[in-house]
Amino acid sequence: PDSARVVPDLVDVASERAPLGLRVIEAGKDFFVDKAPLTTFEQLDAVREATARTGRKYAVYYGERVHSEAAILADQLVRQGAIGSVLQLTAFGPHRIGAGRPDWFFDPARYGGILCDIGSHNFEQMLHYTGATDGEIISATVANYAHPETPGLQDFGDAHVVLDNGTTGYVRVDWFTPEGLGVFGDGR
Repeated sequence: PDSARVVPDLVDVASERAPLGLRVIEAGKDFFVDKAPLTTFEQLDAVREATARTGRKYAVYYGERVHSEAAILADQLVRQGAIGSVLQLTAFGPHRIGAGRPDWFFDPARYGGILCDIGSHNFEQMLHYTGATDGEIISATVANYAHPETPGLQDFGDAHVVLDNGTTGYVRVDWFTPEGLGVFGDGR
């Protein structure tokens, strides 16, 4: 059907993922999506309400944790108590911007900004590894340092977080991984 052709475009644009997910949930299905799963607090509230009301799942694929052998090993070590209690988590996520990005990628209202896009991996890791369920951003910075031709792009971001169990976190992400490196980035 015609609507099936629309779905790939909706899933590609981060700001359209939550509206699509809500349609899927209202149709009685679970929704599985890549990061960033949503871009506004209003979308977060709507997803929380819909999942609570329907019992359906809105699941997110955070590949930097669930698809990385090093991250899986780190999780096992934390769960075994091999490294003691996690008191603070620092994450660095330089990425390669690559060529051929779609127009929506340079519009913060559509991609959510760098802390929503790349940083969402790191915030999810902070919650997972520390056992926290929520947190507060204490300070954050975003900037476009090297891409004046695309003023909507945030090519740098960092944030300091205090989690609801007293642990803290720091994330620093950017789009400065060199093209010649041959990898998308470094999700440490």
